[in-house]
Amino acid sequence: MDAELNPSTSPVGPVHAVLRDISRASHAPGALYSDPRILALEVDRVFRTDWFCLARAEELPEPGDFASFRIVREPVLVCRDQMGRIRAYSNMCRHRGVEVATGRGRARQFVCPYHGWTYDLDGRLRGAGYMQDSEGFDRDRCRLPELAVGIWGGWIFVTLTPDPEPFADYIAVFEEKFGYLQLDTLRVGLRVEADLRCNWKLMVENFIDFYHINVLHRDTVARFMKTVDLPYDLRRGGQVFIDEYDTGTLSESGEMTACRIPALEGRSPRFSQTAVLPPNLNFFVRPDYVSVYTSWPLTVDTMRMTGMILWTEQTMAKPNRDQIIAEFKVMLDRVLAEDFSMVESLQNAVGAAGFTPGRMCRLERGVQHYIKHCLSRLCAMDGA
Repeated sequence: MDAELNPSTSPVGPVHAVLRDISRASHAPGALYSDPRILALEVDRVFRTDWFCLARAEELPEPGDFASFRIVREPVLVCRDQMGRIRAYSNMCRHRGVEVATGRGRARQFVCPYHGWTYDLDGRLRGAGYMQDSEGFDRDRCRLPELAVGIWGGWIFVTLTPDPEPFADYIAVFEEKFGYLQLDTLRVGLRVEADLRCNWKLMVENFIDFYHINVLHRDTVARFMKTVDLPYDLRRGGQVFIDEYDTGTLSESGEMTACRIPALEGRSPRFSQTAVLPPNLNFFVRPDYVSVYTSWPLTVDTMRMTGMILWTEQTMAKPNRDQIIAEFKVMLDRVLAEDFSMVESLQNAVGAAGFTPGRMCRLERGVQHYIKHCLSRLCAMDGA
């Protein structure tokens, strides 16, 4: 559960105005996005404890398939072992810490590129040259530290903590909301990545900020949206859901260009859903695709956004698949470019000496819920 937040002792300064009813609330102090000490707290209290979506199981179909990641500064290796299980390890050689695998690929074993220590797919050390004379060194007791893995809807989640919240509890509401989609049947058609000059939370907030749609996106997605005044389902842990709204798919015409997701047969061709799974995952459903975006801090004022867009197997098998994906990407690039310009401008503002948080609008209920959750995490160990 979220920690009880004392608005007078928040590490970002007084936040009374953030916690008020949306009709009287204001946005958070700029320090939440610009103070390096806040990021240090988030690394310790969020990124070293939470579950994170890293990849799709379909991307690792065979034993030996692997992908490497960094969660803040922590290197992570995800692979499929000889028995076909998805495993995750701390991607640091037990000798001096060099990453034993980089990028993506397939390997029979992982070999440290520095001194050649060699590990099986199950993380066990199998070779360590010239170590036989090192007194007390036990190769059989030396292995890559294993990390907990959760699989949901075909997505691979990993956590850095040895004592995480049970994954079933963490994902329970998402399963309640989206389990019906049978997401494990979808396939990745496009991956996107961008480095931005802003705090990681600003991009998470932007994705659930419908207040800006009719202004910033008036020539793109706003053309197909019936209303931006939407009903929110706000859940524990900062989760935000909009269970159904009316907008076009991401194409030049707003019409579907791909095969409909089977679970959405009978729904309107403009059926849409969106959600936030804290700390850093944004989730969008359209009748013909699902997209997931994650936001990762690099520094307090820089971040990396990654995205995965999934279509049905039928779409991915179509002769014109590349054309469908290319048209989607043209529109996605236009919309994201509009967003990127604004979140980078926001970052400049929150670090300015003259910045004063402005009042919230009722269309920002989801944003407020997420901000309140972030503040509660910062206070979680303060006894506040």
